Amino acid sequence: MKLECETISAKVNVAVLEKADRLFRNDDDGIWIELLQNARRAGAAAVDISVKEVQATSGQCEITIRDDGGGIDDFQSLLTLGTSGWNMETQMREDPAGMGFFCMCRSEVEVHSGHRLVRITPSVFLGKGEAQVETTPELVRGTRVRFTRASTRTALIGALERVAEFYPLEVSLEGQQLQRHDFLEGALYRESIDGIEVGFSTAFKWGWHWRDLNWNFYGARIHEAFEAITGFLGTAKDGPPSEIHARFNVLEIARVKLQLPDRRGIIQDDFLRDFERKARAAAYRFFQGQQHHALPFKNWKEAKELGVDLSEAAYLLTSWHASPQDDNIEPLFGHSERQLLTDVSNAILVARDLPDAHTLEAALHCGASVEGNLYEEKAEYNGYSWYDGLPRIVTTTVFANDVTYEEWLPTNGRPKKIDIEISIKQAGQSDRRPRLPALIHIPSDNYGEINFVAVSQSPWDNDELCGPFAVTDFLVSATFCASDDAGCDSWETQKNAWDEAVEREVNAYFRGPRATLLSILRKAIDWEASDLAEQIGIKEIRFKRASSGRLGWDVELAN
Repeated sequence: MKLECETISAKVNVAVLEKADRLFRNDDDGIWIELLQNARRAGAAAVDISVKEVQATSGQCEITIRDDGGGIDDFQSLLTLGTSGWNMETQMREDPAGMGFFCMCRSEVEVHSGHRLVRITPSVFLGKGEAQVETTPELVRGTRVRFTRASTRTALIGALERVAEFYPLEVSLEGQQLQRHDFLEGALYRESIDGIEVGFSTAFKWGWHWRDLNWNFYGARIHEAFEAITGFLGTAKDGPPSEIHARFNVLEIARVKLQLPDRRGIIQDDFLRDFERKARAAAYRFFQGQQHHALPFKNWKEAKELGVDLSEAAYLLTSWHASPQDDNIEPLFGHSERQLLTDVSNAILVARDLPDAHTLEAALHCGASVEGNLYEEKAEYNGYSWYDGLPRIVTTTVFANDVTYEEWLPTNGRPKKIDIEISIKQAGQSDRRPRLPALIHIPSDNYGEINFVAVSQSPWDNDELCGPFAVTDFLVSATFCASDDAGCDSWETQKNAWDEAVEREVNAYFRGPRATLLSILRKAIDWEASDLAEQIGIKEIRFKRASSGRLGWDVELAN
């Protein structure tokens, strides 16, 4: 059987011209972007614009834009979709698509250049009619475009100001020059890469936003994701590392390909990927000039792969404290503090989610000591030689009367001693397991419950509950966590109820029934009752058990 070959080739159906009014979004910003771009490509040095309302309530404006560029040689190029009419030099530098003028295809447009003028209607734009180029006695140097648009003067001027802010030429509105800014102002470091000026900063001065329109194409701004780099310390001694963001000011537009026709997105091609690698290398060269940095190890490694050698991250660590179960509770033993150290020979890391963390911190507060200062783990530093060499507390074991807490029997009464054994690992050394004396223990697997044990004859075994720290606050910090399943109870309501429950448990545990009862009765006489007693001169309130039952009490008031 003989196989037949078929040849095919790309073609553009003429019907696409009938859909030209759907090529652009038809927003005010887009109109200005295209018109100002044409003026710049024509070699203009300045552009003057007027915006006049046709009638006060019509919702229509007449726009006139005039530039002092080279003018129009071939009027047919205005209506030839896909043919720009620009010279070879401009085509190589700018990559024009020959579609921008069609952004006005919904308007009636008058174009005047030199002694020639043409009026183009929407039907002509869509290939359903013809326009006559006339010769006029009036001479327009450069190009003047006049058209009407369904928009308000306020909206049009607002859009023009946005587009002109980072446009490279002077733009005047009815003779008044519009404000322009340097797109990269506020940059801490700049480089020019492949015809694109790149700037890096924690925050740029003009128009910067968390989801920044970070690419500027002669006034047209586009967002293209570029991962921020965390680790800039600047001059702050112990401040948090800042994120470095990038902006890209395009000087040679042909280098990066934009999605056509309205150029609102960047084509994801090999050039863009290669450029982004170069831009990240530039960012690391910025870090190279800093006295110190706090880059995660993955960024340090990336810099090296991109040919930028950096010193290892600074000794920026955060002091360790056991965190309250609920983030809204103030830490009992102080807040963790970020510290820029000059020496880490005395530093010990504490594993994230260390078991029995509150027991350990209470032991340290009561006089137990370890061989160094404790700092939080910083997982993003894993890989740095100095960080990997630090000792780490990786786990704990609690003992009561020299047996593990799990084996100890609470039925035998309170333990005479409690110890917490910490397991310390360090590269190149044998594991160490020092034991620290503790006065109180809260089991990690019972957080969210009021479950604790203290040594017999502890410092808190007194009517005032005096001890090395407020034991009630300690237990609340270690056990309370507000729940979303608590019905209509607010955080304050849940917290108050938990405070009262902990206080009852503490009274019963350390004070005994009599002291607990006295504590309850003191709270039973609230402010309102005290105020009334004061008003009527009551000096004593006596409670006597009533004959009616076990829960009944008679109350007597005495002056």
